[in-house]
Amino acid sequence: MAQILHHKCPTSPLTEILTMDILKKLFAILVIFLLPLTPFADSHKNNCKEDNISVLFDLIYGNYLPFEPPLDEEGNISLSPEEIFVMESKHFFNQIKKVEPVKISLATYASLSKEVPKALSNFETRIKIILPDCQIISLYRGAPIEKITTDFETVQRISKTAIDANLNSFGFFAANKIRLTSLDFSDVRHMLKNDYSFDPEVLTDLMPKKMVDRYFPGKIIPIANLSEAALLTFISRNGKIENSPKEVFFIKPKSFSGVSENFSALMLDDNGNLETFSALNTDLVVQLFNRYGIKTETISLKEVFTDDTGSCSLDPAGRWYQLIGGRKIRNCPFFSMARKMLQNRSYLETVDFVEQNTNFTRLDKIIRKHVLKDSVDG
Repeated sequence: MAQILHHKCPTSPLTEILTMDILKKLFAILVIFLLPLTPFADSHKNNCKEDNISVLFDLIYGNYLPFEPPLDEEGNISLSPEEIFVMESKHFFNQIKKVEPVKISLATYASLSKEVPKALSNFETRIKIILPDCQIISLYRGAPIEKITTDFETVQRISKTAIDANLNSFGFFAANKIRLTSLDFSDVRHMLKNDYSFDPEVLTDLMPKKMVDRYFPGKIIPIANLSEAALLTFISRNGKIENSPKEVFFIKPKSFSGVSENFSALMLDDNGNLETFSALNTDLVVQLFNRYGIKTETISLKEVFTDDTGSCSLDPAGRWYQLIGGRKIRNCPFFSMARKMLQNRSYLETVDFVEQNTNFTRLDKIIRKHVLKDSVDG
């Protein structure tokens, strides 16, 4: 291991050798304890080929000449930290330049670096880091030096590893040096249904600062808005959406008082996909879709009507009630009935159809096209 050069007093070669020996033993103990935890999880999960840990041991435990910085006449180190770094790097590089590069997973590197900071710094010219998607990168002064393209999930995993191990250089790499591959719109729909699959700290690290300040002051993302924040992060990082519809409608109740189902909105796109969402921030998603170029509107209903299961309406106090066989029930399964209403086109008989005719006319065109083909989800 490298001698830590922050003092002015020189050390003897024997002292330095003893220090290196102690660090090596500490390193070995740490590896033994860390191996059962996470180091190889990412690479094995994706079947990435990683060198055996013994190869890394052979690299680190080589018989190297210790680095001795030049001293001035008074016995002090007179060179700048940058000059010392260059000299030390060359010193070890000349001793290991013929060694085959060792490939280790990012998780292994993070675990070891967290416990022994800069433990691998003198050997990084012969170390290759395997990312969670199996891409291989090189390091310079502990920082990745490549620009890569990968998927949004991999970027989040890199960022999460960087946060947990205090690898600021990898955090910067994830947030600024990676180009995102495209997401299919079906993946966007899935994303918006999975708040709990995202880490708020990761998203705020990956999201451009201006976006964080604009939408989530104080870097506080509500749990219910994690999926929306993920989509915002993806789009703000210049992520592209493939197979996106040209038009989307969100259908929601004008009031949620008396709604008996724990949903927040229905989404219908012009491909006939009808989805139900929970705790969706429709205002934010409508903004994101429209700014991305997907024409998106919200239709707020104060009445739902079906031919076979009755109807629901808002009373003067803004609470939903249901009429079944002439009986008035003080709640409404709004989303189940709204789906039936859309499939049967019985919204034609509602007051909302008249009051929001422009949007309903466009929505009706989509319904007629896809209901006839039985392609609207039931």
